[in-house]
Amino acid sequence: MRESSSPEEEHSVEDAIYNQIRDAIGGQKLPPGTRLREDEMRQIFSVSRSRIRKVFSRLAYDGLVVIEPNRGASVARPSVKDARDLFEARRGIEATIVTAVTRKFGAAEKRALRQHIEKERRADEERNHADMISLSGDFHVLLANFADNGLLSKFLGELITRESLVIQAYERPGKPSCSFHEHEDILDAIEAKDTPKAIALMSEHLSNIEDRLDLDRDEQRKISLARVFEG
Repeated sequence: MRESSSPEEEHSVEDAIYNQIRDAIGGQKLPPGTRLREDEMRQIFSVSRSRIRKVFSRLAYDGLVVIEPNRGASVARPSVKDARDLFEARRGIEATIVTAVTRKFGAAEKRALRQHIEKERRADEERNHADMISLSGDFHVLLANFADNGLLSKFLGELITRESLVIQAYERPGKPSCSFHEHEDILDAIEAKDTPKAIALMSEHLSNIEDRLDLDRDEQRKISLARVFEG
């Protein structure tokens, strides 16, 4: 990635780097606590020190990165309270989303969500953990998009990205954090226009994700930054 000259090009380059790092965090490729060494990162993306610092600042503003004096940037490590707060926020936002979607649910929404759950089913059968994680989050994003409320979609997207850090920090080995069967039950209630049931199932679903976490767990993997961002 080359340095750009105009302000528009500079902003575009920073956006691209920001999005790659954010996607790596959301895709669970960068575990909590991973050091984002400034020199290594600027070499990976072929940009200046000041530009990579701007990107780190944006990620820190989003709560995805922590910047410490004399240590630099690292992927945020959520506390147990952070995890509890996140799921509480999601329950409130997703209840509003489910209400809006149920009210305007039609054939197009049904088809898109059924097709998506089928992808989740195939990923589960193939034990494709990476696809299971990605598709699970995408189900909730799809619902938010169908609610047709930009702010709700934005807030939920931010929470889902932060949730990836919580899951990496606290997920119990061998226990997937999300179940497509629960998504099917939620969709059945939405299709039946049963808003209270759909909200209750969504709340139960999020509580189940939370319950599958081991909030006493504290371990960290070593990560190769160059391998994460290769290509």
